[in-house]
Amino acid sequence: MRKFSSDYIFPVSEEPVKNGILITEDDGTIIDLLRVESFDYSLTDVECFNGIICPGFVNTHCHLELSYLKGFMPEHQGLNEFIVQLEKIRKFEDDEIISAAVEAEKEMESNGIVAIGDICNSIHTFEIKNKGTLRYHTFVESFSSNPDRAEAAFEKALRLYASIKLNENNSSASITPHAPYSLSPALFEMIKKFAEEHQSIVTIHHQESEDENRFFHGSEQKISERQIQFGVASSVFYNTGLRPLPSIEKYLLHKNSLLLVHNTVSNNNDIVFAKEHFKDLYWCFCPNSNLYIENMLPDFRIFMDAGCKITLGTDSLAANHCLSILDEMKTITLHAPFIELETLIIWATKNGAEFLRFDDILGTLEKGKQPGINLIEGIDINGQRLLPESRVRRLL
Repeated sequence: MRKFSSDYIFPVSEEPVKNGILITEDDGTIIDLLRVESFDYSLTDVECFNGIICPGFVNTHCHLELSYLKGFMPEHQGLNEFIVQLEKIRKFEDDEIISAAVEAEKEMESNGIVAIGDICNSIHTFEIKNKGTLRYHTFVESFSSNPDRAEAAFEKALRLYASIKLNENNSSASITPHAPYSLSPALFEMIKKFAEEHQSIVTIHHQESEDENRFFHGSEQKISERQIQFGVASSVFYNTGLRPLPSIEKYLLHKNSLLLVHNTVSNNNDIVFAKEHFKDLYWCFCPNSNLYIENMLPDFRIFMDAGCKITLGTDSLAANHCLSILDEMKTITLHAPFIELETLIIWATKNGAEFLRFDDILGTLEKGKQPGINLIEGIDINGQRLLPESRVRRLL
């Protein structure tokens, strides 16, 4: 048994507790959370800290397999140039890719991350996930704008999916589309049918740049030019006259849990449409990746005003300097100081656990759960605010 106390404990399932005591089993299972008024002075061996104790963080959007590209990609060049440069990168050996992923997983663990929604296009991370201590949902990503390649693209995704050996850590998986513009209707339909049959959760990159919006309105050539290189003379989604989500809405299941990732250029109309058409909808922000690639951020306020369920992600080390949910929270605090710390912690823990269907054990400090225990130090305790020097330490 262990006992932890700090200036505040954020159980997330209830209001923050000042000077409370969190009691756990040695393996991290929550036994109880004591408030000051019920403090038992006979308790001994209480580990006391300055800062905030909260559940372990959940990273709902990561590309672990791209960790080997850290430092290779130029910043602030825009998504199109990022993709162009990505295609030019020299091929790496399998052992280099795997080694970089191993180190990236260690980095996430040291940064208080306990669960990840991980995008994959290869088998490189499968063994790592099975051996590690972090919990994963693996999203096998599929894309091809060429309708003649739809079946081959889906078969590739099926083979990857079938090769995942699920266990306690790598505990679930699904097949998911890449982005609104990067699939043919035929491929969308195959993924939709699979998700329906397996009742699986789905994620999709969404409105990461203005190029995407312009593509669906017929005023953007960069995406079209890339598609032509892959043998697509004309995408049916080019110049639909609609925004991205309305253009592909019929190809997505409305009742399955859906995570829209990035949303950098989404507006109020996009949010209203999404909430009207999708029953269990989540929005993921990866602010440091947005700054790395497009050098811009979503309008956080419109999502909050609309009552959106928000999660956080790190994206990949190809588009980020580190894999730290706390750093994502600090970036949001810097650019959107109106967002309270308690809200950010909900985004970083409970909401992500719910979307990934890990909330039976993760996301909140509730009796019987084993959510991981983080200590956030170096904060403005009185103002309940993160500072540039704030840091996270994993206690359990």
